[in-house]
Amino acid sequence: MNPRITAALPIAGSNRRAGFSAAAFSGLTPQVLALIAALLLARVLGVPQGLGDLVNAVNEHALGDWLFRLITGYALLLVMAAPMLIIIVATANLGPQQGPGRVAALAIALVSSTVVGVFLRSAAFVVLGFDIHPDKASTVSIYVWGRYVLLGGMLIVAAEFYRRETASIKAIQQAELDGAAFERDLAEARLEVMQAQIEPHFLFNTLANVRRLYDKDSVAGQTMLENLMRYLQVALPRMREHRSTLERDWELIEAFLRIQQIRMGQRLRFSIDIPPSLRGHPVPTMVLLPLVENAIKHGINPSPQGGLVRVAARCEGETLILSVADTGVGFAPGSGGGIGLANVRARLAAQFGETATLALENNDVGGATATIVLPLTDEWAR
Repeated sequence: MNPRITAALPIAGSNRRAGFSAAAFSGLTPQVLALIAALLLARVLGVPQGLGDLVNAVNEHALGDWLFRLITGYALLLVMAAPMLIIIVATANLGPQQGPGRVAALAIALVSSTVVGVFLRSAAFVVLGFDIHPDKASTVSIYVWGRYVLLGGMLIVAAEFYRRETASIKAIQQAELDGAAFERDLAEARLEVMQAQIEPHFLFNTLANVRRLYDKDSVAGQTMLENLMRYLQVALPRMREHRSTLERDWELIEAFLRIQQIRMGQRLRFSIDIPPSLRGHPVPTMVLLPLVENAIKHGINPSPQGGLVRVAARCEGETLILSVADTGVGFAPGSGGGIGLANVRARLAAQFGETATLALENNDVGGATATIVLPLTDEWAR
């Protein structure tokens, strides 16, 4: 046999035994054992030789005898309680977990473990040299057996009620966790659907611009197509991510605007103002780019002289404010319901609820501004 296999066999057997022991005595934590030890001590102190004799022992200077009786009584209780605890706990963990089978298994464990406990208690009396008449010994054993069957049964019933209550609480908590996980998965699925709607909408518009430019100037169309290819190499891997950063969005928006500049020439100017302290801050993917595209399509394009697109980010208190402003023709009342803006609103609502907003307004000097307000914390992105 391979020596490695030979060496592994004892280890595997040891692991199985350790696993069996852990399963059999699951729940016997140090806290539980300490509670049982305290109950046994309270039981010893409650007998006539306990607290009632303590005062007399102190008065008669016989404290040593009282301590001896206390220790002896506690030892006898341990001798009886230990097998009961071991047998009942092992049966509860390894036996049937519900139904009449569990009741029967626990009842058998209680009766049999009490018999073992009474036998060990009687043997301990003999070892300690107590002189008990056989007839009296049998009567005492029957009395002790019945009493501890009753006490053990009461403790088992209490433990089973506690076990069922704990299981119910765990089931409720697990149901709440499953519900939260389902809601999170559903929200992520909605976001993916929204992103899947945004991507072809953006790409088809850009490709249509390339085709129109080819009709007018093939050289410029070729240059724009090359820029588009470089842009897509950067943009596509990021579109499917659930979060980005302001720095990544800066690169994406700049690449997109340079493509549009090839098409529009001097009619399009732009600036991107994102402070260095905010560039690493996380933001949802593909929320700024649709606003920039919307500003060019509905603001700059219809204007004969073109205009300026300005993208900016700033923080005010606990909020992050992102804005896309243009100096184009502005928007008419009732506009702003396109697919790009609708998806941005829906994605913000899905990820931030009422703590994020998207607002559109005309500028006093012409053009329009789209403003996104987000909570400055990045806990949503973790």
